[in-house]
Amino acid sequence: MNRLQFKNVVAKDRLIHHVDAFGIQCNQRSMDDMYEKLSEANSPLVKAIYKEYEFAGKTSLNIFEILDFPSNLNSKKAFLNHVKKKLGINTNILNVHLKPTITEYPKVNYIEEFESGYRIQWVSGVYKESTNGYGIINRLDTKYITTIVRLGSPVFIEIRAGYTFARSYLKMFKSFLSETELPIEFQDIPLTKVTEVEATLIAEKLKAGLLEGEHLGSNGIGRYAVSADRDTSDLRKLPEYQSNFVGKQYLAQTLNVPYSDEESGYVTSIKFKINMNGGFEFKTKVNEKIIRRIFDVFAEVRYKKMASGE
Repeated sequence: MNRLQFKNVVAKDRLIHHVDAFGIQCNQRSMDDMYEKLSEANSPLVKAIYKEYEFAGKTSLNIFEILDFPSNLNSKKAFLNHVKKKLGINTNILNVHLKPTITEYPKVNYIEEFESGYRIQWVSGVYKESTNGYGIINRLDTKYITTIVRLGSPVFIEIRAGYTFARSYLKMFKSFLSETELPIEFQDIPLTKVTEVEATLIAEKLKAGLLEGEHLGSNGIGRYAVSADRDTSDLRKLPEYQSNFVGKQYLAQTLNVPYSDEESGYVTSIKFKINMNGGFEFKTKVNEKIIRRIFDVFAEVRYKKMASGE
């Protein structure tokens, strides 16, 4: 971990919470200053915070139930052996940054055990030209995507990317899971596509206000996007919004979700978008606990299971 990696994924108000708790004098408008001062005061805490956010931050989330997953790979040992064979590596690959040669095609950079399966981070990149006024500069523009394979019955693949991009990774998995040069075939069910009724229930259970609503236009043509002003915590409570937009088909809802962590005392608000055509999007930086909280509520609504934190 370095300072830039930390800044890219960790929420600013999380740092403010800890520097306040330690009584650290620093410039709270500067992530760099807070990072430096908190590192000096408690370096293990800074590393622990980063681990919470490392594979999260501002991210999208799509989860697919996989039908016809290869039965011979549906155990941790068999799956890991397959990955090692696929990568051509005989030594340990867990919890090691593999640092593959970066190409446009995603390659495995990191893999670790996670719950009932494995979390896999992929890296890809392209060279882009830019100029600094003195000449042309070639720089490598890299992209990291996190996927989680949850083994068992059924098997789930979670892809932290927008729906269209997630679909391309799901297609890539068909080659990654194959033991031959030909991709395997499997069917999938996109679990994170929600109905309007489900979205409303999710918002209610999270005690979330509606900040933005995107609606399908009249006769299915175009779209309307409505945003709350700074003084409005929930569009649904505005008579004007109710009369003009309630009942019109939603394309997306952006919610303001209150969140508190009893263990650390951290309190924040999460800007969270539900895309009706597929997937969740976290518009603010979040950690794994927050993602789990949101998904638990979704699971409760979808499968009538009690969410954690209730």
